[in-house]
Amino acid sequence: MADKKLLKNGVLIAIEGIDGAGKTTQASLLYEKLKNSGYSAVLLHEPTRSQWGEKIRDLAKNGRHKVTLEEELDLFYKDRIEDVQKNINPKLQEKYIVVMDRYYFSNVVYQGVGGLSPDYIETINEKIAPPPKLAIILDISPSEAIKRIIASRTDGPNHFEKENYLEKVRELFLKQFSGRNNVKIIDGDGLHSQQEVSEAVWSFVAPIVRQAEET
Repeated sequence: MADKKLLKNGVLIAIEGIDGAGKTTQASLLYEKLKNSGYSAVLLHEPTRSQWGEKIRDLAKNGRHKVTLEEELDLFYKDRIEDVQKNINPKLQEKYIVVMDRYYFSNVVYQGVGGLSPDYIETINEKIAPPPKLAIILDISPSEAIKRIIASRTDGPNHFEKENYLEKVRELFLKQFSGRNNVKIIDGDGLHSQQEVSEAVWSFVAPIVRQAEET
């Protein structure tokens, strides 16, 4: 274990991408790398296990037809407000590195593809949630994503995980967020192992956290 490294301020890092892109795996690997490198870090997942997050999971499993798109977005919004107040902001104030497995970028594109304005979704979220210092989008083809989902689970893809839908989500991820200073896109199809992707993630994260270290 490396010596403890103190930061001047908290750092928020979001790992994003379509379902099956490897977000949970890479967020976990990053969290472990940060801890082993001596940083105070916490790993958070959205949707959370709040009452709102559980309703979102029910929609994913049993069908999104139960609610309107606006009601679906509202569930994510309420879940995020609670996450920010209870988890994200307190840890940032304690000068932790907060690693998010999904964040509001996902709502921008998933509900944006459904017909809501991506810019509107982003605007309302940035009123209640701190923007990430760094957002990493894991970009893979929907066909590969579906293969991974089928291989990793016994219950098959959920209602957010249809290939033609994921193709639209992927396109909007790239259209909405490419070229931003705080966004890096990693070609998950071009990198063939979890370790290669992890190393690419770290190449973007390391300069950010080193910059935040106390001198």
